[in-house]
Amino acid sequence: MIELKGLRVAGLYLLLKSKDSELDANMSELGEDIEAYLYDRLSIEEMEELQKLYEKSDRTLEVKI
Repeated sequence: MIELKGLRVAGLYLLLKSKDSELDANMSELGEDIEAYLYDRLSIEEMEELQKLYEKSDRTLEVKI
């Protein structure tokens, strides 16, 4: 089992989201699962700004995810 947390989860989600139209059903479902996980931990505003927070390596992501 691989354990992902913090910025790695956010990065994987952003990658999957950017390739959404190219994903097979399994990868699309993984993206949806990660999205639900993130929405449970981050505010709507943080989710809307996720790309910017990730690029800045924002500490919020490291602590909440």
